[in-house]
Amino acid sequence: MIHAYLRLSTTEDKQKNSFEVQLNEIKSHFEVVKVFKETVSGAAPLHKRKELLNLLESLQKGDLVIISRLDRISRDTVQSGWIRYEIQKKGARLVTLENRKKDSTSQLIENILLAFAQYEKETTIWRINKALENKKSKGEALGGKYAKYGYDFDYKNGVKILKENQTEQQVIARIKSLKKLSSGKIANILASDGVVGKNGKPIGRKQVQRIINDTKK
Repeated sequence: MIHAYLRLSTTEDKQKNSFEVQLNEIKSHFEVVKVFKETVSGAAPLHKRKELLNLLESLQKGDLVIISRLDRISRDTVQSGWIRYEIQKKGARLVTLENRKKDSTSQLIENILLAFAQYEKETTIWRINKALENKKSKGEALGGKYAKYGYDFDYKNGVKILKENQTEQQVIARIKSLKKLSSGKIANILASDGVVGKNGKPIGRKQVQRIINDTKK
C-alpha cells in the first residue's frame, strides 16, 4: 500500500507549501491509497505528531511512505533517524520526491538535506533569541499576554517596557527567603495566604521554581 504523509508547519506560508500542493506533487508520481496530514512543527515531540504516529502504526511489510521533501518527516536529525528506523522495521520504505532512487548516494544526499534543514531551524532560533536578547538589553518588554511576574507593562517614548510591580516584588523577596523549602511547600504557603499570579490563580510549584531560578541569574 502507498501512503502519503503531508505536513505543514504552523509558521509556513500555506499557499506555497499547502497540503494540496504536496499531495498533487506526490500523486503525479504514485498511486496513493491513504493520506495522512497534520499541521505541526517539524521539530515537535513525537507525542504531538498524532497523524505520523497513526501512519507508523498502520504500516505493513511492503508499504511505501511518500513525502514531498525530507524535512516534511522531521527537521530534527535524531527524530528523523528514529522515524526512518521505525518505517524500515515494519518492512516498509520511505521515499522522498527529492530523491526517489534508493542507493548509497541517495542516502548521503538525504542526510545532507536533513542536516541543512536542521541547520536552518537552529539558525532561525538563534536569530530569534538574539533579537529577544537585544530587546531585553534595551529594557524593552517582550511579547506575551502578561508581563513577567514582578513587573507590569508600561510605555516610554512609544516603546513597551517593564515597570516593577512593588506588591509582586515583595512576593518574590518572600519566595527567596523561603528557598530552602521545596517549591511545592512554598507554593502551598503562598496559596494559604491568598497570593495569586498574573492570571488570578494561585502561584504553582513550577512558577515558584522559575522565580527562584531567575533570582540566581
